[in-house]
Amino acid sequence: MRAEDGPPPAAIDAQTDGWLSKDNPVLVHGSLTILPLAWAGDGSGATPDEIAKFASQMQAAGMQWAGNWRVLNLDERRSDSIGSYTTALRAAGATEVDCWTYSETVGIALVLSEADAGAGTLALHIVPSGWVSDRRAGKPVRGIDARWSWADVVALFASTAEREAEGATATLAGVREEEQSS
Repeated sequence: MRAEDGPPPAAIDAQTDGWLSKDNPVLVHGSLTILPLAWAGDGSGATPDEIAKFASQMQAAGMQWAGNWRVLNLDERRSDSIGSYTTALRAAGATEVDCWTYSETVGIALVLSEADAGAGTLALHIVPSGWVSDRRAGKPVRGIDARWSWADVVALFASTAEREAEGATATLAGVREEEQSS
């Protein structure tokens, strides 16, 4: 995630929920791709200090990819694509968002959500550049869903493990069938 050349191309091109690698889940919500980075809560997951340190490392990586970040103002009410995105971020519990324009069409946002009692999340969002760039902002966008939880990652892991188990069972059945016909 902190590669010098930017986010993985597979993350930018993701069309469905899945895994960029064995440790990097990706959740696709329409035009918003969420890369969950960290979770803290209920005495498990990362500590708030670990999340803050990792967020700082991701800011440094973002500077290498796209230059200085800017803070996305979650309190500002706007009637454009940025306003649609910030409304979705507020609904998802975001408390701090740093963003970059990565390319003419791709924007990146580092989204921190801090809840009470040390709970919180950190995610990298890949979005249309018009959601984070004043210069590229467009008409309001309907239906942006920026919500996610670590339970989504656990469910993705479980469904992937289940599919792999089914594939192994099918492969084993095919080998047995082949052995019987020999």
